[in-house]
Amino acid sequence: MTWTSLPCATPDALSRADRQRWEAALHDAHGRADHARRQGDDHRLAAALYGQGSALNRLGCPREALGVLLESVAYLGHDPHAQARAWREAACAHLNLANDTEAQEYLALRLARDADDLTLQLDLLDDLATLHAAQGEAHAACDTLRASLHLRRAHRHPDLTRTLVRLTLSELDLPPHEQPASLTRRAQELAALAPLEPLGGESWAALAQLYLHHQQPAAALHAAREAEPLLRASGQIRAALRAQAAQARAALDLGRAAQAQATVQAALRDPAAPAHPHEHAALHLVASDICAQLGDYPGALTHHRAYHQLDAHTRHAHRQERARAAQARVALDATRHEARLHRQRNDELEALVQVRTQELRRSQQAVIDLLASAAEFRDAPLGPHTRWVGDATTAVARHLGLPAAHAEELGLAARLHDVGKIGILDAILLKEGPLTPDERDIIATHTALGAQLLTQPGAADGGLLLHLAAQIALSHHECWNGSGYPRALRGADIPLGGRIVRVVDTFDALISARPYKPAWTDADALAYLRQHAGTLFDPACVQAVTDLHAAAQLPPRDAS
Repeated sequence: MTWTSLPCATPDALSRADRQRWEAALHDAHGRADHARRQGDDHRLAAALYGQGSALNRLGCPREALGVLLESVAYLGHDPHAQARAWREAACAHLNLANDTEAQEYLALRLARDADDLTLQLDLLDDLATLHAAQGEAHAACDTLRASLHLRRAHRHPDLTRTLVRLTLSELDLPPHEQPASLTRRAQELAALAPLEPLGGESWAALAQLYLHHQQPAAALHAAREAEPLLRASGQIRAALRAQAAQARAALDLGRAAQAQATVQAALRDPAAPAHPHEHAALHLVASDICAQLGDYPGALTHHRAYHQLDAHTRHAHRQERARAAQARVALDATRHEARLHRQRNDELEALVQVRTQELRRSQQAVIDLLASAAEFRDAPLGPHTRWVGDATTAVARHLGLPAAHAEELGLAARLHDVGKIGILDAILLKEGPLTPDERDIIATHTALGAQLLTQPGAADGGLLLHLAAQIALSHHECWNGSGYPRALRGADIPLGGRIVRVVDTFDALISARPYKPAWTDADALAYLRQHAGTLFDPACVQAVTDLHAAAQLPPRDAS
């Protein structure tokens, strides 16, 4: 199931007047942004960039929108409402790029729960639920939507029907034994709201799914037929295609295979269907079932193959977009600040340049934190693992006698040691059972993927910091005795940053609880490091961690 409340781009649904209005808004915002850059007015520049991003989203240019929206956030300062709106619009751009994971990262980092604006809070809750649903996280989507529904009822806020519809669709995605008892009377609840809020396309579509769930195909067929034209009229083409799939499924359940086949064939002929691979694949799956019931087994096989090809293509596109967006965010901040510093050299004192350089450093750190959390959010969303590894790397480097500035660089770069996991499939990365040898080999590629991401054209703008991060990403699974991967380096041939992260990353993993093991005690983890010093680990790094632990100088580990 997939639905969205974010203002995603639907350029095919824009009227000529609306398109002209958004094009004019884009032109005006572009002019205001140029003027603000020349004047050095960050506040006006942020507002103009937000206007550009909003217009680009509506005009169907999400990649361009994402770039200006990310730049807008960097100039916003500490206005929580403006930041929440900008991050929400950036999430919209990511959804338009079929990049659900990155969109969830933005919302999870910037959700303004303490904002006084009730409408904004509700919008953000609904957006977060949208992203949970898009990723198949039905439990999380249900919890978030129940919170939204509670707020709407408590404050007599509109859109109760819309929220109830989405909660219904999320509950239908739960395993049968976990579906709430209230689901059986949800059709009556929706019908009771009709006098207050007439049922729209989404509501009829939800009713169709409910009736199919409760094996009432006649009612499901009627609801799906009501939903499709309403959804198309509002520009919700993806939802309309799903309604056609529901029509075909209901007709099939009624024994009207020929009618079902005609419906699904009409949907597959829709010129818009190939632009929505998820829905296109679902139509092929229904068509396969219809052909099987009609005894057309070659046709069933053809549709089933088409379904799998589209599904594989969609997964590949998601991985590519995640990698491209992550790389763009790493380089964005350094490029923007470099331009500002160049402008300031002609008319500002050296002291002000130094202040701006410090701002660049803080901004780089914020971008790296964001990228590191993107990788960690997919692998271990509970706990500041990447931040602790970075802080511990700094502490060990200082203990080994490195200059403070270089130790800080290593620590910041170390936070990106697992960034390559962005490119690993969730089915493997989040698997709770034992991995097969092939799956372990795929996991091992995250070292090379991380180094490749951090050395792409454009990433070089990050200078020494990204060079160190690429070294660490590639070498943090090398072993002192040469038994590691990916290059089987040994001893001092392994970069120092990789040797340090090998030790502190292992220590943190041992003392952390995992689905497959309880947390070790600090004493047991240190004993393991000492036991393998000189084989898996650099002895000097192990000794440094031992000394720092004894002196209570390792960074604290907490859930903050």
